[in-house]
Amino acid sequence: MSLDRLGGSPDSQAFELLGIGFRSRARTVAELAALAVREETAVRQDLERLQSDGYVAVQGDQVRYTAPEEVVADVVRRRSSDLSAEVLRRLADLAEVVGQLPALAREWDTGEAGQQLADVDVFHGPEAVVELWHVKQAKDPSLRTDVVLPDAAPLYVADPAMQRVWHEATQGEGRHARVIASLADGTHPAAQERIAQEMEAGVQIRLMADPPGWFWITDETTVALPLVWGERWPTSVMSVRNRAVAGMASWMFERMWERAVPVHSGAATWDPLLTLMNGGATLEAAARALGISERTGRRRLSEAMSHFGVGSMLELGVAWGAVRPR
Repeated sequence: MSLDRLGGSPDSQAFELLGIGFRSRARTVAELAALAVREETAVRQDLERLQSDGYVAVQGDQVRYTAPEEVVADVVRRRSSDLSAEVLRRLADLAEVVGQLPALAREWDTGEAGQQLADVDVFHGPEAVVELWHVKQAKDPSLRTDVVLPDAAPLYVADPAMQRVWHEATQGEGRHARVIASLADGTHPAAQERIAQEMEAGVQIRLMADPPGWFWITDETTVALPLVWGERWPTSVMSVRNRAVAGMASWMFERMWERAVPVHSGAATWDPLLTLMNGGATLEAAARALGISERTGRRRLSEAMSHFGVGSMLELGVAWGAVRPR
């Protein structure tokens, strides 16, 4: 995996070197280079990249290592300071950084037995996504569950028993469930009955044109991630019980929630329509997601142009972007 687009971050070769360092706790550059079977010059270059993000500290020939959860938390904090119009792309980038944690955590534990970085459970198979949540819920019931669901097709038809447990766990005082789904799923005819059932049960659902990847958080203490980041319906997933990691995922979810729009919103404004279109949806798809006709959607765009005193979609995008809801 390459993280270069985050501004000079370590690439896969550097993370491979870091894994060797975590396992061996090599104290010098020369020792680390020997274990990696690489030239010292190349190793130093990768260590410089790793040091810029705080994974290691290099003084002369000496190398010291930092626990990966601390580093990833700091990377996310530093890179999330500018919530610009590129926030959704940045969320995907940040999620890739978080996605490095499981592998690095295993290397860290291997290098220093007895120091448990996080409480981790792993599930495999086509039902791993659903099974993980239900096993976690049975072991440690949660009050709040936030889910990013890029591909909901496997859930269009509900399993009554599973759905009953889900609804019981998300209803009652202090409980809530929020789901961010894709625009394609939110408007798919086969999904409408399931969406209606979930909303009737009190589940809050919002739509985005293209959610960056599947994950969920419960009570800001546990986060579930695919073993391969970016899978839309993963078949290998892991839950990590760790407040630092779950806190980062919660931050990402909140930013996404702010920019998603309620499913079948009946609001007589142009904001939800423009929000979806700004995220990459066509007018036809955005209108369908909001439960309005394409003709109504065009009328709302016309009203928005009149409101902002502009004569083109480009000008509307600029004017609306300056005052868009946050």
